[in-house]
Amino acid sequence: MSIVINSVSKAFGTFQALEDINLEINTGELVALLGPSGSGKTSLLRIIAGLESADQGSIFFDSENITGITAKERKVGFVFQHYALFRHMTVFDNIAYGLKVRPRKVRPGKKDIQNKVHELLELVKLKDLSNRYPAQLSGGQRQRVALARALAVEPKVLLLDEPFGALDAKVRKELRRWLRRLHDEFQISSIFVTHDQEEALDVADKIVVMNQGKIEQIGTPEEVYENPQTPFVYDFLGSVNLFKGRLNNGKLTQGNVNLEIPDWAGSDNMEAVGYARPHDISICRESAGEGTVPAIISHIHLVGPIVQIELVRKGTNEYLEAEIPKEKYRKLGLNVGEEVFIKPKQLKIFTPEDFII
Repeated sequence: MSIVINSVSKAFGTFQALEDINLEINTGELVALLGPSGSGKTSLLRIIAGLESADQGSIFFDSENITGITAKERKVGFVFQHYALFRHMTVFDNIAYGLKVRPRKVRPGKKDIQNKVHELLELVKLKDLSNRYPAQLSGGQRQRVALARALAVEPKVLLLDEPFGALDAKVRKELRRWLRRLHDEFQISSIFVTHDQEEALDVADKIVVMNQGKIEQIGTPEEVYENPQTPFVYDFLGSVNLFKGRLNNGKLTQGNVNLEIPDWAGSDNMEAVGYARPHDISICRESAGEGTVPAIISHIHLVGPIVQIELVRKGTNEYLEAEIPKEKYRKLGLNVGEEVFIKPKQLKIFTPEDFII
């Protein structure tokens, strides 16, 4: 089922939670709403579900305007962060609940409900725990029960609000893989809210980056990470190094340092900030000319195949981060306290107007 969100806005008193949101979600897509707390992610999700009403705008499911339709009539499956399971019901009864409370004329028979629940228990790998109560399950198991309960009613759309936020890192990673496989099998249009960049990049087909009630960028995980369109997106999706200076003849000038920006097609003679990921920072022991920046190594993190190096730009309090393969680190023989020279291999330039929301 396709979903179209057309010019949706929502305010709570004087707080503008959403402002003119426009978004299209294709049938079968798994979409992440990503952003910090207060960016409007959950408000948008609840409006799609029918749990909140928009002040203006409309929502379409497969070209049908469902803006004025109740949450129950939208046939949406909703999974909450804290599971919202019925504590007095077994796993089986929790999953069966949505089927049992349907109006009599559309309610499945007892045997059909049993078959459906057993099918879902098999799917979520909990068939041996059907008679347990939520208090007897781990957090990961409870979240899988919540997902099975949402799927039991065969929703047109699956909505998940921070579904793995209450779980530890290892369980979150396992459930992310499981959700991706589940989604590939069911091919149901799904939207999940998260503030975890790694989670969104790992699971989603499409990422919607939100900030202060507005959409900053929409794209595939690769598009939003490799080609951020705003300073906020660049900064929010991982670590970043900032190089502040002035544009002049295709270079970003910082004192006596001139950083090359060959793809810059904008105006010269204006203030600008260059953004570079840690993996786009090269380190050498000797200066390679005007495009290199002297820095002092302040910390080295050696765990894993990639070495993370923290530096302080010489003569300033500006911190820089670099990531290099362990093999190169050993070849260079780097130590804390040493002076080295760093150079950004590529810079994404933003000018003052890019910082205006």
